[in-house]
Amino acid sequence: MLVVVLLIYKLIHMQTKEHQKLKQEGDNRSERTMVTHAYRGMILDRNGKPLAISTPVDSIWIDPFFIRADNPKLKQVMQLLKLSNAQQSRILERLRKLHGRSGFIYLKRQVSPLIAEQINNMDIKGVNLDREFKRYYPDASVTAHIVGFTNVDGKGQEGIELQFDTLLTGKDGKRSIQRDLKGGVARKNVDDKPLEHGQDVYLSIDRKIQYIAYKYIKEGVIENNATAGSAVILNVHTGEVLAMVNYPSYNPNNLSDATPDKRRNRVLTDVYEPGSVMKPFAAVTGLKSGQYDVDTVVDTSPGYYRVGGRTVRDFRNYGEMDLRHILMKSSNVGISRIILSLNANALAETLREFGFGKITGIEFPGERTGYVPSPHKWGDFPLATLSFGYSMNGTALQIAKAYATIANDGKMVPPTLLKRSQNEPAPSYPIISKVIANKMVDMLSSVVEGRGGTASKAKVPSYHIAGKTGTVRKAIAGGYATDSYMATFVGIAPASHPEIVAVVVIDDPKGEAYGGGSAAAPVFAEMMSHVLPVMGIIPDKK
Repeated sequence: MLVVVLLIYKLIHMQTKEHQKLKQEGDNRSERTMVTHAYRGMILDRNGKPLAISTPVDSIWIDPFFIRADNPKLKQVMQLLKLSNAQQSRILERLRKLHGRSGFIYLKRQVSPLIAEQINNMDIKGVNLDREFKRYYPDASVTAHIVGFTNVDGKGQEGIELQFDTLLTGKDGKRSIQRDLKGGVARKNVDDKPLEHGQDVYLSIDRKIQYIAYKYIKEGVIENNATAGSAVILNVHTGEVLAMVNYPSYNPNNLSDATPDKRRNRVLTDVYEPGSVMKPFAAVTGLKSGQYDVDTVVDTSPGYYRVGGRTVRDFRNYGEMDLRHILMKSSNVGISRIILSLNANALAETLREFGFGKITGIEFPGERTGYVPSPHKWGDFPLATLSFGYSMNGTALQIAKAYATIANDGKMVPPTLLKRSQNEPAPSYPIISKVIANKMVDMLSSVVEGRGGTASKAKVPSYHIAGKTGTVRKAIAGGYATDSYMATFVGIAPASHPEIVAVVVIDDPKGEAYGGGSAAAPVFAEMMSHVLPVMGIIPDKK
């Protein structure tokens, strides 16, 4: 009777005093959270072609509570997953330590569907599959520097994947349920989280144009035995980047050979002294002053110019030349004389108005600002060298943006890697007058198509081209290299009604063809002969 009384008391106590606690313990043992994984948003080109997509894969893991380290089937699974001996040893050691306790040990993440199906068919208790998503990049190395890549957990690490990681990342759905003794659903909880897939990101890139640019940059680097090459193509009216390529590149689907040097988006992260491609901005400064015009004559004799005890030199003595021919022949002496005749601050103001020395603000991590020296640090010689692209540095994108401003009737449009809405005009603001801009395009046309112009190899059949070459010795510790160059060409096409601007940079071309006119300009010509027809731009040359 005493025992019965004690049992009755215990039951009453459990139903009253301990009821809430015991209920919670029971819930903890019967409650399950079911997770539905969200897709990461796609990255698409301007026409909706996929540049990055997520594909379903399985990850294989084991629970030490249900499987022993000496299980022969576990050995078969690890061999099927092609785990190294070292990896197998580490897994088995962890399994022995956790034996008999519930836990979680990954065998391998993101396994191919074929292998995952084989393991699932083996039906080994304690070996489990967990559905995940793996990022896949259809164009591999062609778009790698723009799109970037994710880590094994689906987090953006570089490029657009990193820049828009929050937008691309979805939110997993969570559904909490409680099971009854038979394993059925007894009750659904009210704190469920709905599934939210990541949002898609539409880029301004045109996949066809991107491929063309990559193809010819790669060929240009190989043919010139160069260290690297880069190109960027901008729509002058919208600021949209239609292509942005670098070589050497890497495959984001397999990062085994993706060294930091190969992963660098040189168009945005590499700054260098641009050389003579900066002369048009010195010419703009002269035009703005009112002291110079297209036909203003400057004496460049005897082919060199003594400035502050140092010498500025031309390739040869060009004698008297007007501003058009100073740009055509790329005369250092002529452009230096113009700038040194003006207020020392004038060139600095022009360069900064065109965006040099500050980031463009494009949607990409790691963009460099470049450098423009302050006027109070200048003497006459540094100011002279600045007029032809030394004593400063910038990126290929900054150069493209500045030339696009000239091509767009003097109105600057911020560059973007995102597709702009056709219903909203691109933001723009005037930098120079339309009159000056048109004069510059006309003079730059002479550089390519005029007799004796330095960019004759940039000509494109059926299209008029305006542009400028640049060749500069690479800066090294203590001065400049004697046999290492940066070759640049910037082109505006078509010259009669500009639509795009393209910058081609060849880093350290070897051999005799090391200049902007001989190494970079031919790459531009090949590129544009395919890009312009693809864009549907009507030829303007008869």
